[in-house]
Amino acid sequence: MSVISKDWPDNFDFETDETCQNIFKPFIEKEMGELEKYDNDRPDNITYIFHEHAKRVSINMRKTCIHMGLGELVANNMYWAILPHDIGKKNLPLDVWDREEKPTSNLKKFRRTHTLLGAQIVQEYFHDIDHPFKDLMIDIMANHHEQMDGNGTHNIAAEQLSKPMRLASIVEAYDGWRIWRPHFEDRDISIPAVLNRMREEKGSDIFDMDLFEAFAEMKMMEYNCNS
Repeated sequence: MSVISKDWPDNFDFETDETCQNIFKPFIEKEMGELEKYDNDRPDNITYIFHEHAKRVSINMRKTCIHMGLGELVANNMYWAILPHDIGKKNLPLDVWDREEKPTSNLKKFRRTHTLLGAQIVQEYFHDIDHPFKDLMIDIMANHHEQMDGNGTHNIAAEQLSKPMRLASIVEAYDGWRIWRPHFEDRDISIPAVLNRMREEKGSDIFDMDLFEAFAEMKMMEYNCNS
């Protein structure tokens, strides 16, 4: 499957770009370490661990980009751009997470302020740097809970959502639904069940379905190989 779009980040190479290697990479590693420390202060019995979620999402992002024919350069740039997408969570009180009951709409709205909190960290840290990786990282960080119907966290219309962000929202949501939490009760969280739920219960109102089907195809190929 081949997807070609001017939106995909192919105008720099994270692995060879001096700014990426000397400035952005150390920042991401530091922030991920702080997110892990934040996770360590949460209850011992939690299943949805933020820094582990971020790593899984990054790996799935890289695999999806390769599967879509976008190439190693784009895949690696996207890996690093999505890795810190949840760093804003560590700026929220610990007690907003890890509850037994399903979160209310108000609590969910408050939790999702982590998107702008994360973007604010980046903007303040790199206020004097102009680089396409910074723009990509902020786009994914701030907007990964947006929806195609415009009813996402920041009510951004679909035509304003970049291809990288659209794919990020899919890969990120999938991982969130694959990890069992108490309010899931007996919900089926197998790979096929999660993909079906995303497709049938959420669908085009939430996701770019062309990108979703590319992601789903990659995951089902993995699933069938491992079955």
